[in-house]
Amino acid sequence: MRARTRIAVVGAGVIGMAVARELAVRGAEVTIVERDRVGAGASGTTFAWVNSNGKAPESYHQLNVAGLRAHRRLQARERTRAPWFVPSGTIEWSDSAEGDIRVRERVERLEELAYPVEEITVDRLRKAAPGIEPGAVMSAWRFPAEGYVHPALLLARLWDEAREHGARLIAPASVVDVVEHGDVVTLSLDDGGEWIGDQVVIAAGRWSSSIALMLGRSVAMIDADLPGRVGCSFLGYTAPMPVQLGVNLISPALNLRPDGGGRMLLQSPRLDRSADPSRTYDRDGPVGRELLRELRRLFPEVGPIRLERMAVGQRSRPADGLPAVGRLSERAYLAVAHSGITLSLVLGELVAAEMLDDDRSALLDDYAPDRLLGRTVADFSEIRTIHFPADQ
Repeated sequence: MRARTRIAVVGAGVIGMAVARELAVRGAEVTIVERDRVGAGASGTTFAWVNSNGKAPESYHQLNVAGLRAHRRLQARERTRAPWFVPSGTIEWSDSAEGDIRVRERVERLEELAYPVEEITVDRLRKAAPGIEPGAVMSAWRFPAEGYVHPALLLARLWDEAREHGARLIAPASVVDVVEHGDVVTLSLDDGGEWIGDQVVIAAGRWSSSIALMLGRSVAMIDADLPGRVGCSFLGYTAPMPVQLGVNLISPALNLRPDGGGRMLLQSPRLDRSADPSRTYDRDGPVGRELLRELRRLFPEVGPIRLERMAVGQRSRPADGLPAVGRLSERAYLAVAHSGITLSLVLGELVAAEMLDDDRSALLDDYAPDRLLGRTVADFSEIRTIHFPADQ
C-alpha cells in the first residue's frame, strides 16, 4: 500500500487551516505547526469582507470570485454546524462628485466582468439599515453576492474537518529552522523537537518571509510591524446596539458590519495612516472616539454607544499586494495572500491539487512566488498596492 504523503503546514490562520483541511481530506498525513494559537495572526483581526469588489488585475478578480463561491459551496454542504459565512450583500454609497465618479468607474468595470451589482435608491438604503441617516448620497449601490465571515467559526469548521481526517496540531511552537535533505524536509522547533516529512507548506501570514528565508529564499513582503495603512488597520468592536443591521455597509467615512449579538465591527481607512501595531489603543482614546463619532452620524437616534475594544490588524501582504502561491523548492510550498479570508477555501483546494496531484490551476498562473524572490518592497514602489475600495 502506498504510504501517505507527510505534509507540515506552518501557520494556523485561515489559509493554513484551509490547506491543512483539504490535504487531510485528500488523504495526506498532515501536521499543523502554529507559533501561538489558531487564528492568532491576521485571521483574528480583520474586517472579513468576502468580495471581489474592484480587485485588479482581472486574474485577481477571478481568483477572488472563485474564493467567494467556495465559501458558499462548503457552507451549503453541511447546515447543522454553526454558519461562518453571512451572505449579507454589501451596500456602498458616494457623497461627492469625485467619489461618485470613482464608484461608477468601478461599477462599470464590474458589470463588464458580470459581477452582480445594482444601483439602489436612498429609500432602499434606509430599509436595509433602519435608522440610518446617510447624509448626502450621490449614488448608492448594492453588491448582492458579497458577505462577511466570522473568522473563529470558519477556523473551527476547518480544524474540525482536518482533525476528523487525522490532522494534528503542534502549538504553541515556533519553527527555528527548515532543512531539505535528500527525499525529506525537517522542521526544527523552539522546544528542541522536530518534524520530518515529505513536504512543507509555509502559510504563516506576515511571518512567511522569515520562514522562507530559512530555506535561503528571500520573499518580498511588506513589514506589518511598521505603522501605516499599507500594513495595518484599526478595528473597533462595539458593545451591543439597538440597530437592525443585516448588511455590510461601505460608507464614505466608515465601514461597518454586524459582528454578532447586536455588536458592530467598525473600520475607517482614512484613520489607518496612524495605525501603529507597537502601541495599545484605548477604546476611549482619540481613534475610538472618532470611530464612534462617525457611527453616530450614521445612526443619530441609536442612543449611548460604546466600544468594547480596539485592535490593530496587521496585514499579510506580498510586496505587490497580490498572492504568492506556489513552490519555493522541491519540498517547500508558499501560500500567502492579503485577501486571506476571501481566498482561503479556494486556495486550500488549489494548493492541495497541486501538491498531491501536480495539477496547477490556471487561476494561479499569475501568482507564483518567483516574481518576489530576491527582491525588496522598494522594487515594487510603482505598483498600485490598493486593489479594492475598503482596504481592510
